[in-house]
Amino acid sequence: MTIDGPLSHREEILRAIDVERRRQDEKWGHEFDDKNTPNDWVSCMTIYLGKAVKTPRDRHDHDIVIDTFRKNMVRAVAIGVAAMET
Repeated sequence: MTIDGPLSHREEILRAIDVERRRQDEKWGHEFDDKNTPNDWVSCMTIYLGKAVKTPRDRHDHDIVIDTFRKNMVRAVAIGVAAMET
């Protein structure tokens, strides 16, 4: 929640991206990021975008499908943010 009330949907998404970006930064650090080429960044993003595309749509548990899709999209976008930070 914000001071003014609940987070908007976009704020929740941006917060999730920020949390993931911080997790990635803690895991890999700036030194690792600085060595990546544009191809490296796009390749890493593509891995998670590919996982998002392959999320099964015929599962009975809709929430698991959405969570899996969202997790992979957030990771891909956070990697894009890391690329822009570098």
